[in-house]
Amino acid sequence: MEKVREKKISSYILFVVDASGSMGAMRRMEAAKGAIVSLLLDAYQKRNKIGMIAFRKDKAELILPFTSSVELGEKLLKDLPTGGKTPLADAFVKSYEVFDRELRKNPNIIPIMIVISDFKPNVAISKDYIKEVFDACEKIAEREINVVLIDTEPQSFIKIGIGKELADRFGFKYYKIDDLSKDTIVNICKDLLN
Repeated sequence: MEKVREKKISSYILFVVDASGSMGAMRRMEAAKGAIVSLLLDAYQKRNKIGMIAFRKDKAELILPFTSSVELGEKLLKDLPTGGKTPLADAFVKSYEVFDRELRKNPNIIPIMIVISDFKPNVAISKDYIKEVFDACEKIAEREINVVLIDTEPQSFIKIGIGKELADRFGFKYYKIDDLSKDTIVNICKDLLN
C-alpha cells in the first residue's frame, strides 16, 4: 500500500471590470469589489486565487494580481478610479496574457474569467475595435479559459453592446443583469465553483 497524495486543483478567478464612464461604473465597481473580497474570504480555504483587471480610458490594467490574501485584495482595490472610454479589446487581450502566464506555470489550474461590462467598445488597440475584441476572444476560447459575461447594458429597444454575440459565437456563459449586486456576482461564481 502506498500513500497517494491527492493534489487539489485550484480555480483562478479573474474579474475583468469595466471602469469606463458608461452607466453606473461606480456601482458596478462597488459590486465587483464586494464580490472579490467575499470570494477572497472563501478562497483561502479552497486554495483558489482571485485577481482583477479594470479597464477604462485607453487601456486595461491588472489591479489585483492573483492572490488569496484578503488584506492585499482590500488594499489594492481601495481606490479604483472610474470614468472615460471603454477599451474592451485591450481588456480581453490583457486577460488572455495574464492567464497564459499562469497556465504556463501551472497547467492544472481552472481558469475562470468574469467580465462585467455593457460590452460597448469604443477604443481600438490599433484600428478596428470590434474585430479586435472578437480576435482576442477567439484566442481565449482556444486556450479553454472559462468565460462568464455579465452584461449590464440597460434594457432598451436598441442594443448596442456585443456581449450576447460574443457568448453565442464562443460558447461563453452569459448573464444579463440590470441591477448588479455583490450577491448576484458571488452566486454566479459559486455556481461555477461547485
